[in-house]
Amino acid sequence: MSRPVIGIVTKYFKSQDLYGWGCQGVSDPLRYALIKNGALPFGILPQKNQAGFQEVDEHDETPISDDEAKDLIKLLSLCDGVILQGGENSAYYEEFVAKYCFDNDVPLLGICAGYNTIIRALGGTTKRLEDTSHNRLDLEYCHGCKVVDRDSKYYSIVKTDSLDVNSIHMYVGDSLPDSLTVSAFSDDGQIEVVEAKSKGFYMGVKYHPELLCDVDQKQNDLIAAFVKACR
Repeated sequence: MSRPVIGIVTKYFKSQDLYGWGCQGVSDPLRYALIKNGALPFGILPQKNQAGFQEVDEHDETPISDDEAKDLIKLLSLCDGVILQGGENSAYYEEFVAKYCFDNDVPLLGICAGYNTIIRALGGTTKRLEDTSHNRLDLEYCHGCKVVDRDSKYYSIVKTDSLDVNSIHMYVGDSLPDSLTVSAFSDDGQIEVVEAKSKGFYMGVKYHPELLCDVDQKQNDLIAAFVKACR
């Protein structure tokens, strides 16, 4: 069976270990989780004649030209599916990718900041949390996740009404566009999983399943189900 090609949209960051240079990166745990589950991942770089991007996790209204959009679509056309990864910032090119995948029914998984990007790209909003109880890189599992829609794709994958997840973020969904539904909440009432039921596979998860794929079968099943959808 051929391995589906999955594009990971790169994240902009500055590395103090590299003289403060701006970099484009791919999460290695995410790369590993995809390969483990039979995918062929590669990085999709922003096609913008621009030296740097914003360093905050907010909606970015920077325009993208028609030529830049066409170049980005050339890369997306190579993909059987796309992942919007987590990180500390979000850029306009990621929202462009989220909207393109929605409009063209390309399988898409948004993780953490990628979940934010999906919501913003489709017309919703996110909010910054006042406390840091959801930003716990030190914990393998941070809080419970309650599945509220048994008709969701998410439930069909995890096959349970509740599970524990990690949590490394400061932003959560606030208002959702009509095109998205809530599949799960955190145990303190924040939106944890969203999906577009009108699409084959279009989902945003607030936590990081790729960090649990070697220790939690349900989270590995989520990655595997996405890879399968991309076949």
